[in-house]
Amino acid sequence: MSASEVELSDGTITLRPLSPEDAEAHLAGEDELLVRWLNGGPGTLEGVVAYFRHCREQWDTAGPLRAFGIRAGADAVLAGTVDVRFEGAGLLPGQVNLAYGLHPAWRGRGWPPGRSSWHPATQPVRAEPRR
Repeated sequence: MSASEVELSDGTITLRPLSPEDAEAHLAGEDELLVRWLNGGPGTLEGVVAYFRHCREQWDTAGPLRAFGIRAGADAVLAGTVDVRFEGAGLLPGQVNLAYGLHPAWRGRGWPPGRSSWHPATQPVRAEPRR
């Protein structure tokens, strides 16, 4: 399945694969917490565009990374990112590493927004790489 075919939504939150066109919105939402915990350093436009191209290539080649933009509202504003990695240090077969970060304007609203009853630790998630 190509990245252009993927869209997951509950009507409030939409997940779509990241693309280089998301770089400016991502940088606009980057703050100290995202830099410290997820990004490893402040982003540059060139660096983010290159990384988002890499993310797209991972979709197109069935690589071990699936990176999504978290989009909110009727206008699908980029509210953050979520990455699923099917391979990596410390992962056993069948395990994935899941990391997400929300831009500051979208934090503190419950996850997902308006869904205070959703608890990530109790919701089943099945992730299978397609190879």
